[in-house]
Amino acid sequence: MSERRWQSPVSVTLALGVGLALGALGTWSLGAARAAAAAGLGQGQAPAALPQGALASNTNVISSAYEPVDGKGGEEVSGPYQVVKGWPQPVVEGWTINAETMYAESPDRIIAVGRGTRKSPWTTFWGPAAFRNLGRPVPPAEQKQQRMIVVYNRQGKVVESWDQWSPLLVDVQLVQENPYDPEHHIWIATDESLVELTRDGKTHVKTIDVKDIPPAETQNGNFVVEFFAFASNGDLWAAGGHRMVRFSKDGKFVSAFGKAGTGPGEFGIVGEGLHGNGIHGVAIDSNRNRMYVVDRVNSRVDIFDLSGRFLDQWPNIVGAYGIRLTADGRYAWVNDGYTQKVMKYDALTGKLVPGSTWGTMGIAPGAIWGFHFFTTDSEGNLYVGEDMAYRIQKFVPRKDGNPVQIIGALMQ
Repeated sequence: MSERRWQSPVSVTLALGVGLALGALGTWSLGAARAAAAAGLGQGQAPAALPQGALASNTNVISSAYEPVDGKGGEEVSGPYQVVKGWPQPVVEGWTINAETMYAESPDRIIAVGRGTRKSPWTTFWGPAAFRNLGRPVPPAEQKQQRMIVVYNRQGKVVESWDQWSPLLVDVQLVQENPYDPEHHIWIATDESLVELTRDGKTHVKTIDVKDIPPAETQNGNFVVEFFAFASNGDLWAAGGHRMVRFSKDGKFVSAFGKAGTGPGEFGIVGEGLHGNGIHGVAIDSNRNRMYVVDRVNSRVDIFDLSGRFLDQWPNIVGAYGIRLTADGRYAWVNDGYTQKVMKYDALTGKLVPGSTWGTMGIAPGAIWGFHFFTTDSEGNLYVGEDMAYRIQKFVPRKDGNPVQIIGALMQ
């Protein structure tokens, strides 16, 4: 999705529906109780005194403490993880750097790509006031197309900003390294192209776009690429719209497959399937000759071999946004951008692992709004990119967390 179309129709509809439903329940906000206490002022009356122990506002709308105390109470808002509050550190107070996806080169070097900076619109975390604001359009004055590629250190401080490459970025969807490249170059999907940079971000190596594809193999004259994955032979598979496009390790077109539809080998699209309205994830297990393609519109994951032959289908995953394989290829983790949850499946059978699902919708620390992508680092820390909350969050595993819900090491 580009900056001017950052919300999907389904996301907007969901947000409006939640807002309208909650609107009927009341209008609690940070100042609601104060307003109620002072309601008599308009008639020349002094405000009524609050009872002893009463609060002048609904303080739980900003609560971000969920941990049990001495084993009592608490909630698992973020499943088996504890959110790291204040991570990342703001560059400008009151503004957030949007992070669609991130690549954890190490726990001390996190490369993140997003749609620039946004003024944080959240004044509450919970209650009708918070949920009514979900999906609120961001005014132009409250968003800037800067810091689209940044590098964070362990403490969440921006240590590098690759602003020199912003002119190459139509939009940003995914950043990953090529794990089979001895130089470990960084690749970025921009909706309409694939941009290759050196590992340090100092040199632009090449861009693959529509001119590199035979016209008959394009999607109505377009190259739509939001996600991509590398095979062990160096092949690069680009995913977007209703097409899967294969390039050799030197960036030459090899083949393509896919068309709009609901059958095997077909992919759902919205409209023409451009920019956020079609395929939204791909993962490759070269050892098992399997490629997993996220068909978000048809609410499923399709599995192919590396020649594009259809093998299997996992249905009823409401809004699958991305898929990651565990390091051993035994399991697949899928994140849902509509239910805001992550689920673990047997990678060969597609069966959901009981008790693995977790995630809470919202904009409070630890909750998730617009679950776009996730990755882990070598220490087991989890990073989540949210395209509706304009942020990246870092989570650390809890010692008492359910082990079946811990994502762990992922296949690169």
